[in-house]
Amino acid sequence: MALQANWDDLRLLLAVSRRGSLLQAGQLLDIAASTVSRRLTQLEAALGEPLVERGVEGCWLTARGQSLVEVAVAAEAGLRRQTAAEVSGGQTELCGSVLVSAGEGFSSCVLQAASRFTSLHPRCSVELMVTPDFHKIVRGAADIALRTAHLGEPSLIYRPMGKLAYGVFADARYLKQFPGVSLATAVNIALLPPLDMLPQMRAAKAAGLDRAQISVNSFAVQLESVRQGMGVAVLPRILAKGLNEVFLDLELPDMEVYLVTRPQALKQAHIRCFFDILERVLLEALSVESVEN
Repeated sequence: MALQANWDDLRLLLAVSRRGSLLQAGQLLDIAASTVSRRLTQLEAALGEPLVERGVEGCWLTARGQSLVEVAVAAEAGLRRQTAAEVSGGQTELCGSVLVSAGEGFSSCVLQAASRFTSLHPRCSVELMVTPDFHKIVRGAADIALRTAHLGEPSLIYRPMGKLAYGVFADARYLKQFPGVSLATAVNIALLPPLDMLPQMRAAKAAGLDRAQISVNSFAVQLESVRQGMGVAVLPRILAKGLNEVFLDLELPDMEVYLVTRPQALKQAHIRCFFDILERVLLEALSVESVEN
């Protein structure tokens, strides 16, 4: 190996790891994607081995790249601690950004946790990527993720939060307009593929709720459509505040909720702090739902 990477090289690799693409890494560092690519190529040539694998869906780290990112994370944490000590006259103050990946249904919980966290630690920030996709957290695409499936990655920490219960809900206006609504006659605000393959959606359809005149690709739009009295929908009970549950005999499977992160991420004090706050928020939300039902 010809030489060791300096801090600028490590910071570049860290940005690629966290954003999962050269373009977004460049935006984070305020440099062109072509510059990111050129500097990465130079670093790989100097080290004599590839650090990043490039594909049509983005970038991911090689084993060597991941080991360097771990060094970068440690160096970054050290710099932040030093800066915080200098600013606060020697008193430790949390500083840094936390990148969170979550589906729409959990955005309110993440935002609540973010509000608590940034109020306690004003020099910290939270970035929320709202997406139904499971980001490659093992490759550094996010610091923390909320997931509804255990993918079995041995290198990740899966913290079970509880179960998300589902039901079919409607607004009072819809029920007033259609007082005798049944599974067969109800207008279902359905989800487009691949969201329609969720076990809860499939179970409701198998039971007869298949009159889908309106289909959307967003949980938030689905919920708003129900609140506007356009039809009924299969929804997590935690999101259905103010709506009426219908078809109570219909049993829908629960969904497991996990808080996921990397052990290396939890070694950073600000990420560990936010992880703990988000865990409390989720446990509170899911326990309230459990009590109410």
